[in-house]
Amino acid sequence: MKRWFFLLLITLVIGVIAGTSMGIDSGYVLLSWDKYSLETSVGLWLLATVVIIIALYSVWRVSLLLLGNDWRFNEWREERRIKRSRKKTLRGLLHMAQGQWKRAEKVLSQHAEHSDTPLINYLAAAKSASEQGKVDEAQEWLKAAEKSTRGAELVVGVMQAQILYDSNQQEQALAILLNLHKKHPKHALVLKLLVQTYEDLEDWQTLHDLLPEASRYAGLSEERLQQLEETVTLHLLEKAADMSVDAVKKQYHGLNRKIRYSLVVTKKYAELLFKIDQALLEQELRSAFKYVWHDDLIRLYGLAKGEDPGRQLLFAEKQLNERTNDPVLLLALGRLAVKAGKPDKAAEYFEAGIKLRNLPELHQEMALLRLSEGNEARACEHFQLALS
Repeated sequence: MKRWFFLLLITLVIGVIAGTSMGIDSGYVLLSWDKYSLETSVGLWLLATVVIIIALYSVWRVSLLLLGNDWRFNEWREERRIKRSRKKTLRGLLHMAQGQWKRAEKVLSQHAEHSDTPLINYLAAAKSASEQGKVDEAQEWLKAAEKSTRGAELVVGVMQAQILYDSNQQEQALAILLNLHKKHPKHALVLKLLVQTYEDLEDWQTLHDLLPEASRYAGLSEERLQQLEETVTLHLLEKAADMSVDAVKKQYHGLNRKIRYSLVVTKKYAELLFKIDQALLEQELRSAFKYVWHDDLIRLYGLAKGEDPGRQLLFAEKQLNERTNDPVLLLALGRLAVKAGKPDKAAEYFEAGIKLRNLPELHQEMALLRLSEGNEARACEHFQLALS
């Protein structure tokens, strides 16, 4: 339409210029061939030329219509359409790359029918629609994509699930992913999306059951797998702790060694046992210290009330052989010495720890110890140091 308007405008401009010129001098045109000659005015010659061009164009158009049933002509015309669609598809993809989602959707969908890759057009149009928040339109383009290409159910289903997931419709996305997973149990992208969806839905038990399969086929990095396993384990430990001590212990010991003795998991397990069974906590930490050591864990060990305070103190003192300059371990030893009824030894441990580092907890414990001895002046000094 634009081209016809542009052509008409040029014709009018030329006509005005020509009419103005002929008003001054009409001129003439002389055509000569062999013994024949033709002389006419410029205006008449231009009119005749226009009429001849229109006649030739009409003959060409009629010829095209008559040749429409010719397979060679149809093949040529179809190839021309495909080439044009390729150019438009490329333009639509460029619009997508530039974030021009509305223009991309329009161009890609309009030329999908005559494209030699309609699946790409419809999938890209669906993506462009979803980026505009038009989920229903995106689903329509996905239906068209599935109809356009045989065997496209998997790729269409994956994109449909992604669009639903991105629009916070996790339950609908999960239904599609489960169906895809049933048909393609080892498909990496389907497994990745299932993991993400279960994580968002906080279905920790199902995610726990899926992780072995995902670790084999989903192509997840070791760091991502570690993070997933730890996250799932933390939630399952909390759930087990709400039931019973035996349940949380069984859950913890059912883990593989790498996860069981990771810091975050061991720390969570210790914190849960500190609330529900400190005697069991003391036993479990003695085993865990062979594989993991952290200030938070040794603090809990010093605070836990074991079945035998003397034995608990003896175990902690053995750790001092390898960690002589550990102020947190000295803090724990001082606390355990107080529980074991050995205040003098406790004071020695607290003082040794203070010399290494002025931890507020060390001053606080020393203040409580001096207060229990009736030495209020020294107790006040340490209380002030704990607050400074």
